Amino acid sequence: MESASLPSLREQIASLLEERSLPVLRELLAASEPFELAQAVFEMGVTEQARLLTLMDPEHASSVLLEMNEPSLERLLGELGPMALAGYISHMEPDDAADVIGMLEPEHAVIIQDLLPEDFRRDVVNLLRYPEDSAGGIMDPDVVRVRDTQTVAEALHAIRRYVRRVEMDEFYSVFVVDHHERVVGVIPNWRMLLAGESDLVADVMDTNVVVVRSEMDQEDIARLVRDHDLVTVPVVDEHNRLIGRVTVDDVVDVIQEEYHEDFGRITGTGRENVLELSLVQTLRLRTPWLMLALCGEFIAALLLQRQESLLRQITQLAFFIPVIMAMAGNTGIQTSTLVIRGLATGEVVLSHFWRRLGREIIIAVAIGVMINLIMVAGATLITGDLRIGASVGMATAAAILIAAMVGTAMPMVLRRLNIDPAMATGPFITTMNDILGITVYLGIAYIILT
Repeated sequence: MESASLPSLREQIASLLEERSLPVLRELLAASEPFELAQAVFEMGVTEQARLLTLMDPEHASSVLLEMNEPSLERLLGELGPMALAGYISHMEPDDAADVIGMLEPEHAVIIQDLLPEDFRRDVVNLLRYPEDSAGGIMDPDVVRVRDTQTVAEALHAIRRYVRRVEMDEFYSVFVVDHHERVVGVIPNWRMLLAGESDLVADVMDTNVVVVRSEMDQEDIARLVRDHDLVTVPVVDEHNRLIGRVTVDDVVDVIQEEYHEDFGRITGTGRENVLELSLVQTLRLRTPWLMLALCGEFIAALLLQRQESLLRQITQLAFFIPVIMAMAGNTGIQTSTLVIRGLATGEVVLSHFWRRLGREIIIAVAIGVMINLIMVAGATLITGDLRIGASVGMATAAAILIAAMVGTAMPMVLRRLNIDPAMATGPFITTMNDILGITVYLGIAYIILT
């Protein structure tokens, strides 16, 4: 006999809330992972979510808050009282606390900051000075450092004292600074443990250390971490003084954030999330790109009107307009998406413009030849006219070539102009390829058929 499936965590929580079995519910919440809890309470109302937080240990509750998606977290923050919210935030790392406070209204944020412990508040306020998508905005100010003039024994003693004081959970490397607090080296933890106690830090450190400035964009940091296989990166100010660190878990969050942001721009929805933003905000994000596409389609309609006599004379030409437009649009989206992704990851660089364009032209020609043969045969079979088949085949091949060139060149040109290339894709490229595809098709048909 097949056993019934066990209730999900969400069902268990809902059942215990309904039965008012608070002691059992507290045990269940304490035994559950923060990520699982965040997923389980996702569809609950903010009142129920806030109530569940009060049944958890404050440190555990703060971890659950950090696992929630941004729209849900923003709604929940408005439900929590200042004292409760400040209590949860005080158990977070300073960089996470700064992110949460940054979601609040300015007057609400000031109230919460005033309720935080003094040392912790100072770190959080310092982080809030930086743009949220910069190294300074995502860094953790708690960073293990030693002096290059210390012995290993002195350095280990200083590390133990510092880690206990700030209650640091983990660290991967020890950064070495001089008497001006400037970064001069790095020591992996394993090397520090294996070194002799009387050895000087300067003799065991690696001077080839990668640092980032506080104003560096988070996307550039993610690329740097990937290229150098780093797990932590020191952040320095304008005087090269150590002020924090960015760890690999921060970089993973950055990669996910940048992916969703770029994908939204490619599709013309900007930073919109499935569950966030009001109707007005959603319309403001989507409408400009749709209006741009609409204007482009009006141009395409005018082009068709100019060739009304040709289309009236040979109505079969109209059969294949959607095919050519679709092939051009799909090719343009494919090539532009690859280039945008390459620009974001550093795999495509502007200095290789002609090389990249040449490669895409070769690929487009190869694809165009194959599609051309298929289209000639198919269009001739449908219409019974080889001249129409030849027009359709040649126009499709030409449209694919043009679309590939536009899709490759446009993102790189925009990047050269310091314009985000992701903003020019989606509706814009599709519309542009529709116009070019119709122009080429009708031009070739006019030459061959008249």
